[in-house]
Amino acid sequence: MATLTYAGIGSRETPAAVLADMETMAGWLARTGWHLSSGGADGADSAFAAGAPAEQRTIWLPWRGYNGHRGAECRVLSAAAMTACMEIAAPLHPAWERCSPAVRKLHTRNVAILLGERLGRPVDAVVCWSEHGEPVGGTGMGIRIAESRGIPVLNLGSMAPRAVCERLAAIRRAARPS
Repeated sequence: MATLTYAGIGSRETPAAVLADMETMAGWLARTGWHLSSGGADGADSAFAAGAPAEQRTIWLPWRGYNGHRGAECRVLSAAAMTACMEIAAPLHPAWERCSPAVRKLHTRNVAILLGERLGRPVDAVVCWSEHGEPVGGTGMGIRIAESRGIPVLNLGSMAPRAVCERLAAIRRAARPS
């Protein structure tokens, strides 16, 4: 079975019931061979990470020690990779020039979450939550990156968990070699 990767992202203000669904979905996805790519933030990122075993997740951090993360699954971009990812993030942000350097790093790590450190291994799907399914905040950056690259976005703010799981199962079936 081929390993597929999904980005598990979302708002820090994700409702508790959705966080529980995310953790459950992450466990199911791990059992069916999916690998999590996430960002280590509170809320949605943490819920996905809680459901995915460490060996089946990559946590992209904007800087070493972000939110207390220190596992073998944690990655921090090199200076060169940060620059390359920033070149993708900057034009997708509506007010990049007003972002502090720390906020720019937070948005930039979303590029690595979705495209990988070398930008050549995009995730197979994005599972997220944003209010009403709208592309706002850091989640909005992730959604815009995905949309710019044709990556399916399955937003629990506008889709039921069952519908998201059915779409992921269909993506898995389509990825199987014939």
